[in-house]
Amino acid sequence: MIIKIDVPQLSQKGAYFPRHWMNVTLLDNRPDDYRVHAIVSTYVRLVEASFAQYELGRIHLNVFWNTHNGIAMADYNLSGSHFESCINSMHRAILCAKKIRGSKHVPGDIKALITQKPAFLANKVAFRLRKIRDMIQHMDEMVLKGKIEMGTSFSLRTDGPEIPIEDHDQPNQTLKTIDRLTLGDQTILMSELTLWLNEMRQVADQISAYEKPNCPAD
Repeated sequence: MIIKIDVPQLSQKGAYFPRHWMNVTLLDNRPDDYRVHAIVSTYVRLVEASFAQYELGRIHLNVFWNTHNGIAMADYNLSGSHFESCINSMHRAILCAKKIRGSKHVPGDIKALITQKPAFLANKVAFRLRKIRDMIQHMDEMVLKGKIEMGTSFSLRTDGPEIPIEDHDQPNQTLKTIDRLTLGDQTILMSELTLWLNEMRQVADQISAYEKPNCPAD
């Protein structure tokens, strides 16, 4: 079997927002309502976390498949754990973004920072991430109660399709592409995750550029 890793690297720009943290900690350029400040800054923090967790998952996955002098199971397990954390952080970030758009306490100039409804705010996306997040937690409960059946996966796995390929030197050869996360009957493609994560970063960038009315520019 030949392995192909199709786990895209995120934007080289990363997801760090020093301007936002400078604004809210040193320049007092933050919403007057502390509840709004809390939800906005929590969103930015969770986007930062989601990016970092995805990248760590991708790095450890590549180490696992590119280690040829042994079986790097620690890296495989760490990869899955980081992707689990990424899913959880993304789910929480979506809840924050929805609250920013929908709360009566959030001023219109902040709501306007999310100018177009991105894909990650679609209800079907939020449902899929919540579903797999809930399954991760449910599996933990099943493990603790000793209710895991033989052969049942009890952690998030990286997986993908395996197809036969023509290779005259290696008959019956197959190509397996690692391009998705799976748990039970739930699947999320890595290409979907990166789309949503990059959209989340763009919204956080817009939030980071926010200037409170009558607040002098830095």
